[in-house]
Amino acid sequence: MTHYDVTINCPDCEGEGVNSFQHSLSGNPETAVTISETDCPECDGKGRITFKEAAELYENTQDLLEDYTSALNVRLVA
Repeated sequence: MTHYDVTINCPDCEGEGVNSFQHSLSGNPETAVTISETDCPECDGKGRITFKEAAELYENTQDLLEDYTSALNVRLVA
């Protein structure tokens, strides 16, 4: 089946590849705040995700790009 591979910035980490969060070792958020970063589980720390989109839903690649205006890469796979 012909499809498009569409690559976009990961929406969970905004393309950073990591999720950051603040926490306090003492439990009091006003003291000794630490910032931790972990690899984004959605994109495995890559900052991008690629998914398949059925080619028959679109007349051409330009129509697909209208739906995915922020796509980093689009590839037609036969």
